[in-house]
Amino acid sequence: MKEYKTLQVSPEKEGETITECSTFGWQLEDTREVYNETQEILGVDEKVTAYGSFMRGFTGNDGKVESRVRTRTNITHYLSMRFSRDTSMKRYSRLVQLENEFYNPPAEPEYLPLKELKLLRQPVHLKKPIGGTVMNVIVLIAAIVAVAYLLINESTRTVGWAIAVDVIALVVAAIWTITIACSWKRYVRIHPNEDTINAEIEKENEAAAKENEIIELENKQIEKQNEMIKHEFETRESLLKEVCEILAENGIEI
Repeated sequence: MKEYKTLQVSPEKEGETITECSTFGWQLEDTREVYNETQEILGVDEKVTAYGSFMRGFTGNDGKVESRVRTRTNITHYLSMRFSRDTSMKRYSRLVQLENEFYNPPAEPEYLPLKELKLLRQPVHLKKPIGGTVMNVIVLIAAIVAVAYLLINESTRTVGWAIAVDVIALVVAAIWTITIACSWKRYVRIHPNEDTINAEIEKENEAAAKENEIIELENKQIEKQNEMIKHEFETRESLLKEVCEILAENGIEI
């Protein structure tokens, strides 16, 4: 017993259609070319030419009307291709199933997202900013000396680059002083409670580590589920490979 189907394709896709259909066991029975031309009226354009007084008196009309019909040629050109396939071939139902999957591929699988691990906090170990303080004092003294020299020495008071250098030195020294002051303030505020703070951080990290162990186990389960989803998503290459095996069992070569 045979089944039949008819496809309408453009002439340039004739060879491609025959190859694609033969992939799933279809054989070409006949081809009929259809070619039609129809004229479609798009509208009418009118042009009015007004007459002068002599022509109006001679013809009795005010002017001449010229009409032009706008048309469009519609061409219908395709091939009607009739195919047949033996429904008694081996594993016919599986072949039909694979054909349907080929022309209606499943959507790209949606994989499950992995959960994010908890971030661990670093313990606090503050040191006295002694080195920075010493360097700051040296820079500050140097800046003050430079400004004093500028004010005392009359020959450098009007030198632009010398003034600019002193101003920059004062600004840098001021910024550095503020930074060192903030470091000392933070040290004085946190250092007495450093052990307590680190104990709290360690406790939080232990709790986070336990949560991360659970999250890692859950992520492994999610990865397994994603592998199953990936396995179920049959690629087109493996699909066509099975189709070739079915056709080979039926003695059909493509």
